[in-house]
Amino acid sequence: MIGKDSIKALVAMILFSLQLGCSNLSNKEMADNALDGGRYFLENCNQGDFKKANYYLLEGKENQKFMKDISAHYFELDKEGRQQLRQASIQISEVQALDSNQTIIKYQSSLDKVPHQIKVINTISGWKVDLKYTYTGK
Repeated sequence: MIGKDSIKALVAMILFSLQLGCSNLSNKEMADNALDGGRYFLENCNQGDFKKANYYLLEGKENQKFMKDISAHYFELDKEGRQQLRQASIQISEVQALDSNQTIIKYQSSLDKVPHQIKVINTISGWKVDLKYTYTGK
């Protein structure tokens, strides 16, 4: 027979597990606009938090492959290289709305000063980055 203390401990563990699961979701804020979607994606990539960055990625096999490449490149960097990337800032130079559901964000990193651009698309679950638009795998 299971005692009251065992049941209380089991309930406490279940509630704790649920709380942990919910807190992980609450750390991901839905992007209400294109700029936030792009910024959240880029910042999480720079921080090496690819699980969170993936939340802001448009679904699809090709985008997942590109994301895997980006993640692999990040972890190929030495400790100092990853630290520099985490400290780098994203400098937005232009936000160009193609229509009400697609936006191009032109930016550069304070680390390399090379111009980049990403496409952000409005979805039911917020604005998501479409890497297929510009990512070359380099």
